[in-house]
Amino acid sequence: MKLNMRRVVLAACVVALICCMGFFTETYHAPYTLLRAEANEDATALDLTTKGDFANMPATAVRLGSNAGANNAVGALQLIFCGGAAADKTFTYTIYAWRTGNGPAEFVATGTGTLGTQAVVAYPHNRATATAKFWADTLTVTGRWNKTVTSTDTSGNNQVAKLLFDFCGYEYIYVEISSADGSTGTEAGNVSVYYSYFG
Repeated sequence: MKLNMRRVVLAACVVALICCMGFFTETYHAPYTLLRAEANEDATALDLTTKGDFANMPATAVRLGSNAGANNAVGALQLIFCGGAAADKTFTYTIYAWRTGNGPAEFVATGTGTLGTQAVVAYPHNRATATAKFWADTLTVTGRWNKTVTSTDTSGNNQVAKLLFDFCGYEYIYVEISSADGSTGTEAGNVSVYYSYFG
């Protein structure tokens, strides 16, 4: 009996180790993936008063779980933003999340971004050459998420700023961009967003 119990415990430990190794391997090799295609600000904001349910989730929301490797539970995420056509242009972002299959839109965070002087050079998702596009070097955060949403830079240093947060096993994410109309002269114009897994 004791021998059988030891075998069960050993087998469980091996399975747990394999799962952990697989998770970290997927994380280690996680590339930047397109979350929001390059576009001007969203024409209309997500209306939570009447369309905040799963069925009304925007068509451009992204399902993350299917891209998370063997372990479909999505853990920690990082987001980076870029736009153009010059440094020091600004935008506002708002992030929402949904559980799989049902439930309401849930507010993750909102804040402002400012483009720095680090050029995009090539877009991460397709390696196409970028012209007059710059990475956001400043990201402020106002969050009400389950875990803290952190910016790696809220004051700007002309390098790539990131938003870091635990996605808490949610599956769908949507990033809404506003106050980015390039025709104003001070705003960022077309903005794209990329995500990657970490931790």
